Amino acid sequence: MPVPQRLYEGRIMTPPDLSLTRQELVERADHLRSRMADAQLDALLLTTGDNLRYVSGYPSPARSGPRPFIFILPIDHDPVFIVHSGREAEAQTLSWAQDIRTYYRLSRAPVETIAVALRDCGLDGARVGVEIGTEQCMNIPFSDFIALQQRLPETDFVDSAPTLWGARMRKSPAEIARLRRACHISSSAFERCCPEFRAGMAEREIARMLTDTMIELGATDTWLLLTAGVGNYDMVSRGPSSRTVEPGDMVYIDAGCAIEGYWSDFDRTGVAGGPSPRQLEAQRFANEVTHMAVSMVGPGANTRDIALACKRALADFPFPITSDIGQLAARVGHGEGLAIVEPPNVAEYEDTILEEGMVITIKPGVATEFGVFHIEQDVLVTAEGSEILSTAPTEIWTIPG
Repeated sequence: MPVPQRLYEGRIMTPPDLSLTRQELVERADHLRSRMADAQLDALLLTTGDNLRYVSGYPSPARSGPRPFIFILPIDHDPVFIVHSGREAEAQTLSWAQDIRTYYRLSRAPVETIAVALRDCGLDGARVGVEIGTEQCMNIPFSDFIALQQRLPETDFVDSAPTLWGARMRKSPAEIARLRRACHISSSAFERCCPEFRAGMAEREIARMLTDTMIELGATDTWLLLTAGVGNYDMVSRGPSSRTVEPGDMVYIDAGCAIEGYWSDFDRTGVAGGPSPRQLEAQRFANEVTHMAVSMVGPGANTRDIALACKRALADFPFPITSDIGQLAARVGHGEGLAIVEPPNVAEYEDTILEEGMVITIKPGVATEFGVFHIEQDVLVTAEGSEILSTAPTEIWTIPG
């Protein structure tokens, strides 16, 4: 069947093939094994979620209580993928693992199957990294993990977060291509849809138009937050409602889409009837602060320094604010990739040194009684500095009123 063609950047062209390959997965495993050696880990034991997806290639859900997935990556042995018997054919097709083992009973982790697999890999009494650290979660019942420890009393189960995030934070060229494509689709959707929004439309109608357009342009999944109208501007993390957009309302949309599991994440705003002079002035100031922060991004930059610079700059915001959005979020940016929000935090309390290949968001901003002035940008750390991936215009667009 021929690949469908779509309109991109005003031209008919074939969508790029950004699918995972076995070669990419083997390279990831080799890189992880190097980091495992540095951390003195003999294996990683991964459960349902993004880490399993990253290493196995299987499009793992965020969690699966009835049918948990388990992936074991030893440092010097072939991996073992443990799945429910109903997922065996998928695992054989979608993962690079050759040793695929199954279980049948639902709603419990296959503890004995896991223990046998670890023993078969020579890991009884070894040091095994598990998802118990920063922004990690073992997606099996805790009682089952205790039972696994009891079956392998000599095995040392330790935190794998530094090893996993150390690998995942720095993206490969293939991962960057997916993130760039996701940002391009989101930017194109904003540019296509914003002129079509109208006062009198429900928030959910606006949201559906934007997400449907992202899917039409090639996204495999979408997400969206929206707030609009006086009294709502401090609630930038809420979803769209049945409320109708009225003349004078600012509409704030934070949205993104996924390409092969890799997410875009940025926001843009419009005003029904067009922005007022003070809204234009506030947006100009927010744009300047965001541009200043983006200009600091590059190899060797410290996330703490960027956050503190944003805090100092926003102190001079020219109008009274109702909330500092960065303070509400406890950061002015974050990493992104297989999760919409990943480490590192661009925050006063975190000293992460940026490296080439990292992709982060930069989003200092405030809310006022008359709008949200918060311009998020998705930024790639390059060898020379940075590249903005979220190319949609940052000016307030006019929603016909």
